[in-house]
Amino acid sequence: MFKKVTEAITRFDLLKDTKHITVALSGGADSMALLYALLELKDSLGIEKISAAHFNHQIRGDEALRDQNFVTAKCEELGVGLYVGCADVPRFAKDNGLSIELAARKLRYDFFDTINTDVIATAHTASDNLETVLFNLTRGTALSGICGIPPKRDNYIRPLILCTRDDIECYCDQNSIEFVTDSTNLSDEYTRNNIRHNVVPVLRGVNQSVENAVSRMSVSLREDEDFINAIALKEFDSRYNGDELSLKDFNTLHPAIAKRIIATFCNVLGTQVDNFHINSIYDVCVQKGKTSLPHNKSAVAQNGVLKIVSSIKQPSTVNFSVEITRQENDLFKNCQKVHNLLLKNILDCDKIVGQLDLRNRKSGDAIRLKNKNCTKTLKKLFCEYKIPADERDVWPILSDDEGVVWIYKIGVADRCAADQSSREIYKINVKKSFLGDI
Repeated sequence: MFKKVTEAITRFDLLKDTKHITVALSGGADSMALLYALLELKDSLGIEKISAAHFNHQIRGDEALRDQNFVTAKCEELGVGLYVGCADVPRFAKDNGLSIELAARKLRYDFFDTINTDVIATAHTASDNLETVLFNLTRGTALSGICGIPPKRDNYIRPLILCTRDDIECYCDQNSIEFVTDSTNLSDEYTRNNIRHNVVPVLRGVNQSVENAVSRMSVSLREDEDFINAIALKEFDSRYNGDELSLKDFNTLHPAIAKRIIATFCNVLGTQVDNFHINSIYDVCVQKGKTSLPHNKSAVAQNGVLKIVSSIKQPSTVNFSVEITRQENDLFKNCQKVHNLLLKNILDCDKIVGQLDLRNRKSGDAIRLKNKNCTKTLKKLFCEYKIPADERDVWPILSDDEGVVWIYKIGVADRCAADQSSREIYKINVKKSFLGDI
């Protein structure tokens, strides 16, 4: 493993002008291996100080506290200074309409950014890189997505990026390195775990060294990406003028350059876009026109320039009155089959997690509907069920502590659906009216 660590450090110039490294230390095998390896290589690398930083996400209760105590004890034993941070990730995810994974990553890196150090070393491996590439592929990524995890980003470095998970486990075993195991890593509920447990083994059947193969691909593609980005950035600088972008002769640019210019423009203006939106903006730049973007913004191409503007939305004239009744489940007593429309508006009380909340949609909302074999975002469901665009922001939704459980006229979450075995149910009744109705 040392050979791969030193190769990564040298090849990607990870420790240039670095005297103090802080290791992002979860207590798992990867981060513990990284800490021990850097401590052993410290003198040969010319490093004066190694610290550690641990973030408690408060997702796993006593287990998370166990991890924090383990890391604290190990750092004391090794004489390594430790920074500790914590935040209620589930609450933050719910309040901001984010998945647990995204909320955890944001708060974790927000904490790391407060640490004053030369570099922060994270324990991302070649195995993590493979999972990231596969995850991005399923989302329809551009070239940047299949470049995988960069060995270095700003002051974050990844010395284990050429090491596989097998390399890590072997190193820990040979050196009797203790570590803790995050129980959520064993569940397929999280997308990355699902890829790790079910997709990667199939790929290993094709190529036992698939992690190394994808690492080589990532390095090669990143070189291509850097080269194209340098050309695009130079072209962007010649076109950018405050809050607008010149479209002079834009249609003569290669799409690979033009789309990167658009992505840079949106990034400079703080407008979050994905590959789908970049393609849409590119179309209007070439043909002139307007396209909608997230967060009530639009891209407008006219008079030879591109601008990002706030979308003017007409307030909805619709009002919904929702009545929720808790009652004994007697719906299945008198007839074998309950009408499908009624099933779309009843929930099993015992299956609700935490508090039931009546609200409107939030960014990132998704649901796995009863009798459906996939999870879909509300944005997609609203389109499929042809919910009027001007009513979507006020459309009634029920959620519990784990997410959306019911959507008006669309249905209930599979995990909370009522059936003959349900003891008590929530029965939902909705009345729709329009402003001005008597």
